[in-house]
Order: sequence, then structure tokens, then C-alpha cells
Amino acid sequence: MVGLKPAEIVQRYESLTDIERVFKVLKSEIDVAPIFHRLPERIRAHASIFFMALILCCVMRQRLKTAGHAASPETVLAQLRWIQGQSVPINRD
Repeated sequence: MVGLKPAEIVQRYESLTDIERVFKVLKSEIDVAPIFHRLPERIRAHASIFFMALILCCVMRQRLKTAGHAASPETVLAQLRWIQGQSVPINRD
């Protein structure tokens, strides 16, 4: 961190806090647990899914903030858990 201004150091520290918060969400809310794979393509697939979930959480947090919502992604996910898929029969007469 040599040569950084105090504001830049604070910004990087806050980014670290955000990253740690997102990993906490991934482990608890999204339920990403350690899975041991042997095949390289499965390791890459698992890492890709984990990374996409991380990106979605970050985007969701940013969009909520931009929209002026005080809710966190964790809160929104908890509120959306009650939604269930339903099948609607289509009458093709």
C-alpha cells in the first residue's frame, strides 16, 4: 500500500469488508459448501458456479444501494424464500 492516499487505503479496506460479507452470504444463504472433486472440469465448473453466485450477490447489493433501498441481499433473499413455483394448466381448445 505504499504510495496510496489515505482515502484509497480506506476504500480498499471497505472493499475487503464487502468481499468477506459476500463470502459469508455464499456460505450461509446460498449454501455453498466445500465439495471435493477429482476431475479438473468438475473443479472448474464448481468454481464457476461459486464465482457467478458471488457476482450476482455483488450486483444485487449495488443495485439495491443505487435504488436507495436499505435492504441487503440477505434480507431480500429471506423475503423471497416464500415464493414457490406453480404449474398452470393451459387449455388449448
